[in-house]
Amino acid sequence: MCGICGFVLLGGNGPVDHTALARMSGAIRHRGPDDEGFYVGAAVALANRRLSIVDVPGGHQPVYSEDRSICVVFNGEIYNQAELRDELVRLGHVFTSRTDTEVLVHLYEQWGEAGVHRLNGMFAFALWDGQRDRLWLVRDRLGVKPLYLARLPEGLVFASEIKSILQYPGVARQVDPVGLELYLALRYLPAGSSMLAGIEKLEPGHMMTVDVRAQTVADGRYWCPVPAPAPVGRASGGVLAEELRSLLDGAVGLRLMSDVPFGAFLSGGLDSSAVVALMARRLSTPVKTFSIGFSEQGNLDETPFADQVARTFGTEHRRVDCTAAGVESLPRLLYHFDEPFADPIIVPSYQVAQLAAEHVKVVLTGEGADEVFGGYSRFVADRQLRRLRHLPGWVRGLLRLGLTAAPTGLRLAACRALDMAELQDPARFLAWVSAFTPTELADLRVPGASVTAAAAALYERYDTERAGADAVSRMMYCDLMVRLPECMLSRTDRMTMAVSLEGRTPFLDYRLVEWALRLPGHLHVRGHQEKALLKQALVPVLPTAIRQRRKQGLAVPFALWTRHGVDRHIRRLLAPERVAARGWFRPNAVRDLLERWGPHEGRHSQQIWSLLCLEIWCRLYLDQDLDPATPLSAID
Repeated sequence: MCGICGFVLLGGNGPVDHTALARMSGAIRHRGPDDEGFYVGAAVALANRRLSIVDVPGGHQPVYSEDRSICVVFNGEIYNQAELRDELVRLGHVFTSRTDTEVLVHLYEQWGEAGVHRLNGMFAFALWDGQRDRLWLVRDRLGVKPLYLARLPEGLVFASEIKSILQYPGVARQVDPVGLELYLALRYLPAGSSMLAGIEKLEPGHMMTVDVRAQTVADGRYWCPVPAPAPVGRASGGVLAEELRSLLDGAVGLRLMSDVPFGAFLSGGLDSSAVVALMARRLSTPVKTFSIGFSEQGNLDETPFADQVARTFGTEHRRVDCTAAGVESLPRLLYHFDEPFADPIIVPSYQVAQLAAEHVKVVLTGEGADEVFGGYSRFVADRQLRRLRHLPGWVRGLLRLGLTAAPTGLRLAACRALDMAELQDPARFLAWVSAFTPTELADLRVPGASVTAAAAALYERYDTERAGADAVSRMMYCDLMVRLPECMLSRTDRMTMAVSLEGRTPFLDYRLVEWALRLPGHLHVRGHQEKALLKQALVPVLPTAIRQRRKQGLAVPFALWTRHGVDRHIRRLLAPERVAARGWFRPNAVRDLLERWGPHEGRHSQQIWSLLCLEIWCRLYLDQDLDPATPLSAID
């Protein structure tokens, strides 16, 4: 687990800027504090920051082929490295270390770029082929590991984080209007884009080849998880559950590869509990587990459930209490994202990562299970909206009329549901997770601001990829391809890497994902039950009380934070004069939003938090007048 960075000059035009490479590497030291390595050639420069996990003494990077014509810097883990190593040895390759990075060198020697299909892991790597003068950049299938790119007239710059790319001369800090629009719609920046013009994310399941001699850059997709649904009979539920359990158990087993201490994040919910249970079956010592508590707001506190799981499986359990004081670290957290990121879950996520890093260097998580197995309540609720959509227009009109005397909160929620019911499927899938609707965005932006419906186009793209599948399957697929990589996985990567901790995600083993995608949606979301098949598969693994507990999900206590004065800081940072100076939004629109804000109103809280995180990011990355260590309350 590491951070990587570097650049390649098209046409071989030098000289290579050694000092720029050193600055780029230094900017991501937190991703790999254990070691640093460089390769500098006539047309390429590569660097690695290493967090030593496997082959601690022998895994220095870059790693070279025997004749040193091939050079690799790597971020991630190859979980099937032992299997690949054995095969390559049989084919005549000689290894000099136990590191999985060396597997990439021999894999490329044997199979070229086609070797990527043999990898099972989380990875972003850069491989330089000195004989062909080609740089090969690859990101894992589901986007667990990040890889940013900047295309410049002289070549291509890449890194695990944007802050590294910004150290290269000529990379501008100019906001991309489409990136701003995507952020306001989604609360994060999806793959293929970024907040800064000229910088992009390599999409999950994609690779890029830079040919120095031909002066070309080719981007291609090597993994597209859109298999046709498999035929499933009525009596096949038990067989499918057994297959799922076997695949998940194997995925957990593969991710126990480590030469350093490891543990698990444990919320007490279905997903993390399943991972801990399967770890406990395989290990001879107690699993080290870590959880988040909200003692000040009991209805959000899941620690009793995490404690129950810990007792059941005999884990060595620790927990951290997240209070309103944790919000003070928001500037530091957003600094680690390099882009505005409006999920307040990063506050407790960072705190539990800090706790875990005091005891282990690797944690397993339950991330991805909701997207792969249908774990969100909106998957159930969307079916109700599809039924509303088929009602005659006059019936929907009567329903609206009947809501006029309803309490304000109920009326607004019901009217929004009726509005969403009239949307086409991709637009409705987006509406479930968007911060600002197109109408709200138009009201917020200053006159003449560009609005391109970029987020809607993204959902239409992935909905089309699963054309012919049922609505639940298409909705889950959109979440898997859009929201999972750059929201859920980005959150895990940045908050663990901020404290030099590695996070592993068994539910995102690509074989398990491909298997799940072949099944129709009704097996995952059955009636009012989310994750129906997964729960069935876990019958022999988890006690009934844990398996059937109502999903709570990690949430933050906005009402509590507001009572502790966080709202004062928000109102100060979003004051009309500040909004006007930024020039993106109408000050009156932001003021009206703040005046209508109640701490229990979820959508307003999402919108205001989005604007707050955007303003702090601007201070960090555009104005560059804010030290990341500054507490929220001390920002002037």
